[in-house]
Amino acid sequence: MSSPVACGICSGALELRYVGAAGPPQPGDFAPSCHRPRAWSDLYRCRECGTVQQPQLPAGDDLAELYREMGDADYLAEERGRRATSNWILDLVERRRSPGRMLEVGCGHGLLLDEARRRGWEVTGLELSERSAAWARESYGLEVLEQPLESLDPREDGSWDAVLMIDVLEHLEDPAGALARCRALLAPDGVICVVTPDPSSPTAWAAGARWWGYLPAHTYLIPRRTLRELLVAEGLTLTDDVAFVRTFSARYWVDGFAGIAGPASEPVRSLAGRIPPERSLSLSLGDERVMIAVNAPVREPEKPLAGDRGTDSSVHVVLPAYHAASTIGRVAADLPVESFDRALLVDDASTDETAEVALSEGFEVLVHPSNRGYGANQKSCYTRAILDGADIVVMVHADHQYDAALVTEMVRPIAEGRADAVMGSRLLEDRAIAGGMPRWKWLGNRFLTSIENLAFNKDFSEYHTGYRAYSTEFLRTIPYLRNSDGFVFDQEIFAQLVDRGARVVEIPIPTRYFLEASSVSFRASVRYGLETLGVLARYRIDERRRRWPLLRRPVGASGPVRTGSPKSG
Repeated sequence: MSSPVACGICSGALELRYVGAAGPPQPGDFAPSCHRPRAWSDLYRCRECGTVQQPQLPAGDDLAELYREMGDADYLAEERGRRATSNWILDLVERRRSPGRMLEVGCGHGLLLDEARRRGWEVTGLELSERSAAWARESYGLEVLEQPLESLDPREDGSWDAVLMIDVLEHLEDPAGALARCRALLAPDGVICVVTPDPSSPTAWAAGARWWGYLPAHTYLIPRRTLRELLVAEGLTLTDDVAFVRTFSARYWVDGFAGIAGPASEPVRSLAGRIPPERSLSLSLGDERVMIAVNAPVREPEKPLAGDRGTDSSVHVVLPAYHAASTIGRVAADLPVESFDRALLVDDASTDETAEVALSEGFEVLVHPSNRGYGANQKSCYTRAILDGADIVVMVHADHQYDAALVTEMVRPIAEGRADAVMGSRLLEDRAIAGGMPRWKWLGNRFLTSIENLAFNKDFSEYHTGYRAYSTEFLRTIPYLRNSDGFVFDQEIFAQLVDRGARVVEIPIPTRYFLEASSVSFRASVRYGLETLGVLARYRIDERRRRWPLLRRPVGASGPVRTGSPKSG
């Protein structure tokens, strides 16, 4: 078979990571408890998104048939531990959603669904294995459908309060498509829970070819950063990203370690035999992630601030907001409503009346379930705008520090085809101090800007403005969802702009500093400055090594259209 040439997640170039020794796969190779070291075919790693993949596995009906014939006689030997693990997962899910309708994709023998039903959930499972599905139905009376996710009745869309994929994503031919399908199934405020091995973890790197995650049945092993990107690109709000804690008998754990112990495997297995069978152990190896994301709905105002202008370019104004109830009205009053089509405010879990005031002023409102940070707020703003069909997106701060009346000027260079991004600069005509900017901030801004111009070989007047406009066509070409959730997001996206050769136009803007305006403390500013210097260092190193994930290809629904499965050449 010829070598694959393109990643099935981002279409990036693949490099051979480990040479495999497996023959044609058998149904038993796909059993959850099958952990034979090096029993896989060739493993490739994407140079762009880092996904490790096994593209020589069967596909389509051939792959589905292997799963249908699969049995796993050893799975229930660890039933007590697996039920404990299931309840640990359900505890996480129920922090975000109270019991309702739950769908588990790849439910196996039904242990998690059985535990969920006891906790008040109305449960349904999908499972291809005929024997596992039969066990779940006959032993626990569960509703289990022997069909793949993509064939689920579209009339079920928008009706599930929780969709779970526990150790399933790595088995699928199209993981990104599966996440999109799950997103469509979720009800408003519904949650998706994904558990999958992380090939970028220190444990995976240390174990090398003996890592347990490299199995014959694993088609795609998606790194933590890439999985986060895929979830958020669907318009979901990521709320939890934690290491997976499993419970097994101590014997099971020790026997598993023996499988990667090399020459010491027999002494280790001998030790396992002396451990009392009733002794259990809850443990995380740090190489598998649990991610939970919420389908936070966009709330519609009774009287929208703007409407569709019927022009060739759809302009969306977005406001990242936190505790901005006292200033939103002034921003709304200044906005030139004839210059844009939609206005969205993303509330980062404020404890004041930010969301209610924004709705009353005509903004659409999306509320984060928990405080995620300034960068995470921008990710929601831009992703929502892209998914809603924007051609140009303008960010205006909700604290009234920037003049919202200048939206028309911010949009014009992009609409005229002269720019990919527009920056409102307080230092282009240098009226910042007159506008109330503290002198220490002015000095810090000037200093960092001069350093950044040297690092980027540019001559911009300011890098630290929060007044920005982007072409969404350009945003789709950069992996902004991999950026920090904090304030340094703005500098990371600047590095991406420079790396991609974006056309950036600056326009002069006034600034306002007053009591209600958001202000960053001196300590936080120092941290931000150090993080900015870190961005510059990574950028310069990447010029030689080309390994910084923030400058590689994006993935997911808000990025370029994927080309699908890897192709051979």
